[in-house]
Amino acid sequence: MMHLNLSDVLNNPKLLTFKVSLPSGETITLRPLEHSDISSLAQFLEKLSPKTRQYYILDSYNFSTAEELCDAINRYDKLRFIAEDNSAKNFVALFEFSFDIPKNDEERFLRYGVKLNPKTDCRIGLCIADEYQNKGIGSLFFPYLLGIAKLFGQKRMILWGGVFAINKRALKFYEKNGFKKLGVFNNKNGGESIDMMIFKA
Repeated sequence: MMHLNLSDVLNNPKLLTFKVSLPSGETITLRPLEHSDISSLAQFLEKLSPKTRQYYILDSYNFSTAEELCDAINRYDKLRFIAEDNSAKNFVALFEFSFDIPKNDEERFLRYGVKLNPKTDCRIGLCIADEYQNKGIGSLFFPYLLGIAKLFGQKRMILWGGVFAINKRALKFYEKNGFKKLGVFNNKNGGESIDMMIFKA
C-alpha cells in the first residue's frame, strides 16, 4: 500500500480536504494548514482564552507564532490541519501531527512496556476555539484524523505531551475516542500529565 508524505500534501492539499456538517447545520472544512493562513491562524491563537491556553501551551499566541507554524510546512516532521467555518471564514480548531518521536517520549513509554517506532507511531495534539468547545467538534473530526494517520502508514497514536491530569474533559474525550491510559509523569509545569495511546489508528 502506497503511503502519503508531507510533499504530497504540500503539492495537493485537496488530497486531505474534507467538508463536514455539524448538527447545527454549519459546514466545516478540515484541510491542511497552508502558507497563506498566517493571519487567520494568528487570529485563532490570539482569541484563545487563558483557560484554553493553560492546556494548549505555546511560547506565544500571536502573529509570530502563526508565522512560525506556517513556515514549518513541509520543512520538518509536522503536519497541521485547520478546521474552518465556511460561512464565517474563521478557524475553529487546529489539529497537529508529529511524525517524530522524541527520545524522552521513547524512554517514558518503555517504562510502560511500549516500544515506540516513528515509522508506525505518531504524536497528535489538538486545540479547539473556545466558542466551539463542548459542541462535539473533536469527536466529529477524530475519524478523519485516524484516517489521515493511516494514509501516512501510522498504526498507533500517542498524545503530544500527554494530557494534563486536571483536564478531566479532555481525558473523557480521549477515552471516548479509543485512547488508553498508560501512565503518569510530571510535566515541566510541575503538574501531572497522563500518557495515552490509541493502538489501532
